[in-house]
Amino acid sequence: MIDISIIDDYGDKISPHKIFIKKTLENIFKNQKISEAKVSIILSNKFLLNKLKKNYFNVDQFTDVIAFNLEDENESIDGEIYISIDDVLNNADKYEQSFNLEFKRVLIHGALHLLGFEDNTDEKKSIMTKLENKYMALDNEDIISIV
Repeated sequence: MIDISIIDDYGDKISPHKIFIKKTLENIFKNQKISEAKVSIILSNKFLLNKLKKNYFNVDQFTDVIAFNLEDENESIDGEIYISIDDVLNNADKYEQSFNLEFKRVLIHGALHLLGFEDNTDEKKSIMTKLENKYMALDNEDIISIV
């Protein structure tokens, strides 16, 4: 069973479409042959993610997504994906993308990290980008909007 919970700590400026967010992650997991997973998605602001980045990675910078794997080795996926709505909004503007598409890319990126994909080299980043593009193309549902 794939269990996905969504926690909106950002506030009433956004409207996450929880059914479609869950569907997006379920499609990724099923495509990667994952049948059991427990994932929490936490929608927050840039200050929380900056604090997490400092505390857990010793890096003082803003970031759009952080994924934490909580499972032990050889256990089913158990993780958290923290998304900075502030950074997604900034990136959407910077890359001339809709907020929905930028959010979807960041969500997919976080899910790929939970699946063990990394982006710490050019080669690994290229693989992740190809997978992001693949999963971006699976459906055209809006998964979030600005209120």
